[in-house]
Amino acid sequence: MMSVNVLVEGATDEPVAIKLLEHAGLDVGRVYGRSGKVHLLKSSVSYNKAAHFEPWFVLVDLDQDARCPSQAVSVWMPNLPEECVFGLLCARLKRGF
Repeated sequence: MMSVNVLVEGATDEPVAIKLLEHAGLDVGRVYGRSGKVHLLKSSVSYNKAAHFEPWFVLVDLDQDARCPSQAVSVWMPNLPEECVFGLLCARLKRGF
C-alpha cells in the first residue's frame, strides 16, 4: 500500500487528514507542520520540492486568503507536482470531526 506524507496547519487538522487518507486506502507516512498556517506557507517551497520525490497530502484552512481554492493553491504552492494533493478545509467539514 502507498504511504503518503502529511502536512497540516495545526494539530486539529491532523486527525482529519489521517481519516481522509485511511478512507482512501492509503497508509499515512510522517505528519509535518502543526505550527500554524504562517509557518506552513513559509515552508511551502521546501515541501513542494519534497513532493517531487514522494506523495504528500497537504491540508490547510482557506480562511479569507482567496476567493476560491484553486487561486489559493496557485499562490501558496506554485509548480505543484501531481504527487501532491492539496486540500483546503472548510469550516463545516472541520466541525464534523
